[in-house]
Amino acid sequence: MSATSEREQQHRDSFMRVADELWNKRDYEVINEEYDPLVEVHTFSEPEGLIGTDAVEEWARRYHDAFSDFHVELFDVTARDDSVYGRYRLTGTHDGTLRSARGDIPATHRKLDTWGIVQARYEGGLCVEEWNSTDIMSMLSQLGVAPE
Repeated sequence: MSATSEREQQHRDSFMRVADELWNKRDYEVINEEYDPLVEVHTFSEPEGLIGTDAVEEWARRYHDAFSDFHVELFDVTARDDSVYGRYRLTGTHDGTLRSARGDIPATHRKLDTWGIVQARYEGGLCVEEWNSTDIMSMLSQLGVAPE
């Protein structure tokens, strides 16, 4: 197996920074520092996709509004060429309304503990595309809005 290049390490560091500073610390400024202004994010919760840093911020704020203790923990983060891949664990308490294009979910006050995977692609040192897949069925089941 080849060693991680300096560019791959920079991409990995950016990926880790977004998880910690944006998702865990709610520092929305990191979006403009780590994402391309026209970034495209693909995720089940947003069937039309997200385009641009303003859309990414709005998306993050919706989850932070819905889960006051929202937390992401990364595992198996690997950088290869222009992409970074990782698994993540999401935890939090659903104590606010989760706003979504697929319909709002009022606070259930239940705990969330689920998994997902993500791939981020970089150009010029910035994330230009992200594919994000959370185990949405487990999430909805834990929140009591889908069958177990």
